[in-house]
Amino acid sequence: MPHPKIDATTLLGSAIRAKEPARRLEYAESALQVEELTAEMRMLLLRQAYLAFMELGRFEQAAKTAQKMCQLRPEDSALLDIAFHDAARAHHALGNRAQAISFLRLAVRHAPPDRRSFQMWSLATAQHFAGHVDDALQTLKKALLHSARDRALIRGHRAFIRLEAGRPVRRLADVQRSLGASKAREGYGRFVLGMIAHHLGDHATARVHLRAFLHRNASADRAKVVTLSDEIARARSVLASSLD
Repeated sequence: MPHPKIDATTLLGSAIRAKEPARRLEYAESALQVEELTAEMRMLLLRQAYLAFMELGRFEQAAKTAQKMCQLRPEDSALLDIAFHDAARAHHALGNRAQAISFLRLAVRHAPPDRRSFQMWSLATAQHFAGHVDDALQTLKKALLHSARDRALIRGHRAFIRLEAGRPVRRLADVQRSLGASKAREGYGRFVLGMIAHHLGDHATARVHLRAFLHRNASADRAKVVTLSDEIARARSVLASSLD
């Protein structure tokens, strides 16, 4: 009997649904062997392989896979900024901060309008933790021009960076109130609110928010933990110092 032809679309669906990263990788790599894949399909399959590599802690392979996605560059792709963002995450995991920032700049450049503020915020976060405070603040200022749903988080993050740098923050109480009432509060907002409270000397409030942030990410997959490694380390450091 002839061997049934591999259906890349079916294998992509299997990869997306796979619960184990090794199985995800197996499906994605099998589908990538199919001839005459469109650039868009190849990018989707490479992303599944990339996600598997990140979850498996194989960051070198993740970086190489993400860069293959970037090189495809189908001009009508809605995923091109995601490919650059993924490459940045992999290089961040490898400790290549300068490379990560370069890829995030490309993610900003290629982001569709509804993701532009997110990509700018991601760039600013990387700039901040790399010690480029002025660059981070300038990037967040631009992000505010494109923000809608994430405006409260961006304003809060900007306030946190300014406080950490010893700079004044206008209408800080309003910034805290807006972030505390937003949907972002239960995500990254917990970290930002905790760090703002810490810099204001409100250690009890800082502990509440930072513990909630760490608890939320305690069971996160390896890829997310690596992506948030700077924030997790900073939160743990502040909590430890507040208990001394």
